Order: sequence, then structure tokens, then C-alpha cells
Amino acid sequence: MTTAAALASPPEAPPSGHARALATVWFTLFLDLVSFGIVIPVLPFYAKSTGASEGLIALLATAYSAAQFVMSPVLGRLSDRHGRRPVMLISIAGSTMAMLTLGFAQSLWMLFLSRTISGVCNANVSTAHAYVADRVPPHQRARYMGMMGTAVGLGFIVGPSLGGLLARADWPQFPFIVGAALSLLNFLMALLWLPESHRPRAAAAAGPPPPRPSLLAVARDRAFWRSQIGVMVAVYFSFFCAFAAMEATFALFAEASFGWGERENGRYFAFIGTVIVLFQGFIVGRAVATIGERRSLALGLTLSTTGFLLLCVSPSWLFVVLGGFFIAGGNGLIMPSMSALVSRNSTSENQGINAGFAQSAGALGRIAGPVIAGVLFEVVGPRAPMGSSATLVVLVCLMVLARVHESRPEAGR
Repeated sequence: MTTAAALASPPEAPPSGHARALATVWFTLFLDLVSFGIVIPVLPFYAKSTGASEGLIALLATAYSAAQFVMSPVLGRLSDRHGRRPVMLISIAGSTMAMLTLGFAQSLWMLFLSRTISGVCNANVSTAHAYVADRVPPHQRARYMGMMGTAVGLGFIVGPSLGGLLARADWPQFPFIVGAALSLLNFLMALLWLPESHRPRAAAAAGPPPPRPSLLAVARDRAFWRSQIGVMVAVYFSFFCAFAAMEATFALFAEASFGWGERENGRYFAFIGTVIVLFQGFIVGRAVATIGERRSLALGLTLSTTGFLLLCVSPSWLFVVLGGFFIAGGNGLIMPSMSALVSRNSTSENQGINAGFAQSAGALGRIAGPVIAGVLFEVVGPRAPMGSSATLVVLVCLMVLARVHESRPEAGR
């Protein structure tokens, strides 16, 4: 059955409020990225006003990613055990409080507290993906994950732009107050329009919940790394490590190679975000329907590799733009395909925690990638991080072709 036919004649009628519920999840993911990006053009100067050094300012971003790394599987596990709705509501409320804390911060420790809370609450990405998997048939998940991915891409565009637009010398906290207001709106939407999608099995309610592995225990389990979920966790870590390495050093690379400044870099990343949105909104569903999730993932990795190589060897800014198109297009195929493959290899009882492990691996990659890229930039040269990202993504693509399968033991229901 084609995707169009499946949509026209679904085996089950969508639950009441289906569109509103998915729109609320979409808005939650969008705000996760807006709240992450809105601080980018403002926070460094805001932190300097509290006496923070450049090193401490960099640690603010690390605090966010570290909190997300730790809490993604925790929130996923809680959503498996207690339902998606309470986890989403509490995390959205926490995001509101984090932005308010940032807006009223008078000292450096309050900035770290705010960014840590934001990282904890924005770890709800795993729960959001599990929510979509609960409500959408397996054969449609990549398409819907792509639709959710457009929220991430648009947030990536809107966040930094909104932060710069709202920045005021007489009221530097204003972007954070606006971010808090948007999060409050999101909370009200979730409260009214986000029904529960997952109810733990009645058998489990009769006794204590079965023990779930900790993040450390999973990392030590060799059998886990031989499983499909383990392979996908490794793919998540490696891809995010490569992408974050490029992202963290691109401004320095573009300045050293072509004399670009803040304005050119802002336009470039807006261009990347736009391409990601277009691919996730219009291309990934057709690609998965035609060649499947595994091959769509491999195609996306191939496009990204081409983009990183073009940046590495770029003799002019035209190659940089072309490389950005390939990187963004690849990203647009990679993200929903990875999410769908994790979902396909999960049961209805472990959707949340498996998505959490994958998101946690991505957060760890966002921590490791910039550190490695910074060393390569200083020791080898400005183009070295781009070459290393290309090499890493090639290895990931080979891993996907050799070890990833699309079959799963349960249809995720």
C-alpha cells in the first residue's frame, strides 16, 4: 500500500483530537529549539555582565547539553512508566521557569541553574517522539517524524533570529521573557489539547514495575551494542558529534578562509535551517516510501559527507554554500529516519526509554564534537574539523549499511 493510500484509508480512524495533539507536540519541539537558539546572540554578553570569562561562557552551553545527556533516558523511562502527558506537562512548565530564571538572573550561578534546567526540560524530545510513535502507525512514522523535524529546523532558524531582533541595550533580559511567555502558551496548549497516548499495561500495575537498566549499565552491556537499538545509539552519537564539530568551528573557519563575520554566518545558518525544513517537510516522506528508512538514512549520510568534503576543500564561498546545502539536505533525511528506525525497533513499553537513550547519545555527541573540533582547529588547521566530520560520517554510513535492519519484533503498538 502506498503512503498516499495509507493516509486515505487508514486501518484505524485517528483518535479524537489527533491533529491538535500532534500540533501541540510540534509546537513543543519548535519551542525547544527556539529557547535553545534565542539565547545564542544574547547570552554571551549577558553572562559577561555578571563577570563571566570566555571559558565560563562556553561552559554554559556544556551545562545545557550535559543535563540533556543525563535526563533524556530518565524522562523517556518515566513516560513509559507513568504516561507521556504528565512528563510533557512538567517539562514544559520547567522550561517556562528556566526562561524566567534566566530573565531575572543577577549572578553567574543563576545563569548556570537556568541553562541546566533548560537542558533537563528540553530532554523531553525523547518523550515527544515516543508520543508520535504511540499515535501513528509504523509505516507512517518516518513521514510524521519528518513533520516533527520541521519544528526543529524552524526553531533553529527562528531562535537566534528572534534573540537578535529582541535584544535591547536597556533591557537585555527581554528575549528571555518572551521565551518564557511562549513556553507558557505551549503549556496551556498541552494542558487543553494533549491527551494521554500511552497507558502502561494493566499487568504491570498489579505489581512493582520491572527494573529498567541505567545509562551506565547499558553502556557496559556488550549485548546492547550488538542490538539494533545499540547500533542506532552509536549512529546518533557519531552523527551529532560530526555535525556539532562543524557547527562549533564554522564561524572561525569562515572568518579564517573567507573573512566572514556575524552577519554572513547568521545568514548561512538560516539557509541551512531552511533547507532542513524543506527536506523534512517535503522530501523525507517520499524517500522513505520509495527506498525505506535504512536507505534514506544512508542517502542522508552520503549527502552530509559530500557537504563536509566541499567545506574542507572549498576554494570559494560558492563551494561553502553548496556544501551547506548538502549538509542540510542530508540532515533533513537523517533525523526522521533515525527516529523512525529507533521506534521500529522498540516495543510499546520501551518507546520512551529507547528514544531517550538515542537522544542522550546525541547530546553526548554535541558535547564531544566541539571539544575535538577545537583541538583539531588549533593544532592542524581551520579546515581539519570539516575533514574529520566527513571521515566520521563515512564510517557511520558503512555501519548503517552493514548493521542496521528495518524489521522489528513488535509493531510498536
